Parts: sequence; C-alpha cells; structure tokens
Amino acid sequence: MPSNAIFAREISASETHLTILTHRGKTEIRWEMISERLGQATSVERMRCQLSPSGYSIRWPLLDEDLGVGELLLPGR
Repeated sequence: MPSNAIFAREISASETHLTILTHRGKTEIRWEMISERLGQATSVERMRCQLSPSGYSIRWPLLDEDLGVGELLLPGR
C-alpha cells in the first residue's frame, strides 16, 4: 500500500451526510456534495452503503454507485 494512499477505516450514513473515518480523522460530507445521484436518493438507498474490504472505495448497491475514498476527500469537494 502506498504511504500516501487514503483509505477508510469505517463509514456511516445519516439522513444528511456520509461520515468517513480515516487515519487523518473524521470527515462528514453532505449527500448533495458527493454526487447528484446520492443527493436525490432515498434514505434507504443512502444507508445501504458498503465499504470495500481494502477501504479504498464505497459502494451503494441499490444505486449502482461506486466512489473512491480518496476522490471523496480531495480538497475543494
């Protein structure tokens, strides 16, 4: 694993945002800031997120949406 790689240790979903815990700390991102699809999704669709075993990506199977953790945590997002 590269020393500058960003991976999640855990994730959680609420009505308003996704929380990502990394070695750098906790980040909360509002759904509409992640993607248009997630911004318009139902709570059930959002809450069914799955962290990949490697911690490098998050999947929303009910929406067929996959996003990289590093991409979500880029400055300016």
